[in-house]
Amino acid sequence: MSKQQAYLQAIGQAKDKLAAIDLTARCINLGLPIPLEGVLRFRAFGVDLSLDENFNIVETATGKPIKPGDHILVLHYLLCDVALKPSGRLITFRDLPGGQFYWHPFLSRSINPLLARIGNNIELLRERINRFDWKPATDGDFSAVIHGIGKIEVTFVYHLGDDEFGPAGHVLFDSSIKQVYATEDVAFLAGRICLGLL
Repeated sequence: MSKQQAYLQAIGQAKDKLAAIDLTARCINLGLPIPLEGVLRFRAFGVDLSLDENFNIVETATGKPIKPGDHILVLHYLLCDVALKPSGRLITFRDLPGGQFYWHPFLSRSINPLLARIGNNIELLRERINRFDWKPATDGDFSAVIHGIGKIEVTFVYHLGDDEFGPAGHVLFDSSIKQVYATEDVAFLAGRICLGLL
């Protein structure tokens, strides 16, 4: 099965599971706007999106369907059936089930390409972070809390390199993300943010 086929299968499965939910109640629990006239309008990954009654999602400004990976992240977020409350405790990918085992593939899909592209050009990073909705944080040489979707945020920390060590970066998540996403989804989310900064 190709990656595209796997994405489409995951989207179809998520849509089937969501068919019976009370979308308004689910949105209230997850910190999303209440749907109006059958359409849920919300922001995710720095873009205004619209979700229809069949759980199809388009960019509100253009009507263009969003990428399958983003579609999966949104639908899997909507599958969370608890009233999500961020804990305030940050964790790394290693703290997720299987995260230690997949640590190096995770880095290769997320932070490593960004380190290679940005290097010590912190001004370029400051410029590109505006592709997302974010607020400043206080760690490292540059850090930001980047909005993903609903109550999901990613804390991004960047350290400049010196004569001895190269630049370094960290992607952190509120521990409540375990209630929402499988480890594979978290890996995709981190990659979505990091690659969006290239």
